[in-house]
Amino acid sequence: MKIKWKMKTWMKIVLLFITLGIVFSYAMFQGGFVSWFLFYSFTPFALYALLVAFYPMSDFKVERTFNGDSYSVGDKLEITISLERKVPFPLFFFVIQNDTTITEKSEELILYPWFKRGISVIYTVENLHRGEHIFGDITIKSGDFLGLILKNRVIRDSKTILVYPSYIDMVYRSIESRYEQGASASQIRLQNDSTMVTGVREYQPGDRFTWIDWKSTAKKNEMQTKEFEERQSHDISIVLDRTPSKSFESMVKFSASLIRTIIRHGGQIGIYSVGKEHSIFPIRGGEEHQHQLFYHLARVKADSNTPVYTILDGDKAFYQQAAAIMIVTSTLSQSLLDSSHKFTKRTGSVVIFVIKENGERVTHEENALHDQALRNGTYVRFLYDEGFRSALLGVKQR
Repeated sequence: MKIKWKMKTWMKIVLLFITLGIVFSYAMFQGGFVSWFLFYSFTPFALYALLVAFYPMSDFKVERTFNGDSYSVGDKLEITISLERKVPFPLFFFVIQNDTTITEKSEELILYPWFKRGISVIYTVENLHRGEHIFGDITIKSGDFLGLILKNRVIRDSKTILVYPSYIDMVYRSIESRYEQGASASQIRLQNDSTMVTGVREYQPGDRFTWIDWKSTAKKNEMQTKEFEERQSHDISIVLDRTPSKSFESMVKFSASLIRTIIRHGGQIGIYSVGKEHSIFPIRGGEEHQHQLFYHLARVKADSNTPVYTILDGDKAFYQQAAAIMIVTSTLSQSLLDSSHKFTKRTGSVVIFVIKENGERVTHEENALHDQALRNGTYVRFLYDEGFRSALLGVKQR
C-alpha cells in the first residue's frame, strides 16, 4: 500500500514539473504580458505543491482523549484531538478523519493550521446510546492550494468506551412470601435453616434423606422428619428476554434499576442471559458484582432466537437454587405462562415484568393471560417507564 502511494505521489510530482515546463514554454514562445503573468502566477503554487509533497506527515504527533472514564445513556461525550509537530511548515488546510462506531458516518474535521506547531480540536457527541463503542484509526490529510498534491497518514489509535444503561432509583420493599394482586398470590420459596431444628413431623415425599429423625421414627414406627426454622429467601435471578423487541432498551434499563436497588439494600441477584452469547451470572451481592452485571448490560444485544419460555423448561440450574425468578420481557404469551406455572409448582416463584413502550397498549389477549396467571399463582405486571420506580411496591408480606 505504501509503495503504491509513493508511486502515485512521484507521478504527481513528475506531472507537476511537466505542467510547469509547458507553462514556461508557452511564455517563452508566445511572449507578451499575459503568458508571462500566467507563468509567474502558477510558479508559486507549483513550488508550494512541491514542498508539500516532500513535507513528512510523520512530523505530527496525534493524541485522542475523552472527557471521562465511564458513561451512561444520555451523557455527553467530549473528544479532544491534539496535534503537535516540530517543523512549522505552513499548511493551508488539514483534515482529521475520526473512525468510530458511535456515529453512522466517520467524523471529519477541517482545520487551518498554517504555521502553528500545536493545535487541538474538541467535538461532542450528545445523548450517548448504550453499548460498546469503538474508536478506530485517525486519518490526517493535507495538500496544496490547487489539490495537485494530497497527502495522508493513518495513526493506529484504537480505543473503546462503554456506555452503561441508565437506571431509576426504585422504591424498595424486600421480597417477602407473597405477591398479592386481587384474590390471587404467588408463593415465594422458603429456605430451611438446617442448623435450627424446631421439631419433627411425618415424612413427606420430597424430604431429604438426611432430614429423617431416626429416634422418633423408631419410637412411633413411622417415618419422621426433622422440622427446621424457615427463613425467607430474598435472592433474585433475572431472566432477560433477548429476542428482538422495540422495548429492549427499556428492558435493559429496568433490569439495571432492579439490580442496583436490590444490591444497594443488601440483597443478592444474578442474571440469566441467552443470545448469541450464553451468559449466566451467579446470585451474589456487593459493588463488584453490580459492576459485572452492569458491564454485561452495557454490551448485551437483542440477538436471541430462543423464546424466553424455553429457558425455564430447558435449564435445570433454576431448579437447584432457592431464588425467586424474575422474567423481564416485552411480550406475554401462553407458552411463557405454562412454563412459569410448571416452575412454580415444582420449585419456587416466578414474577413476570412485561415492559411496554410509552403509547403501546396492553392487548386484550395479554389482559386475559394476566388474569389466568393470577389464578395459577404467577405474578404478572405490565410496566411503562414511569412505573419503574414503583415496580416493587406490589411485594407484600403474607
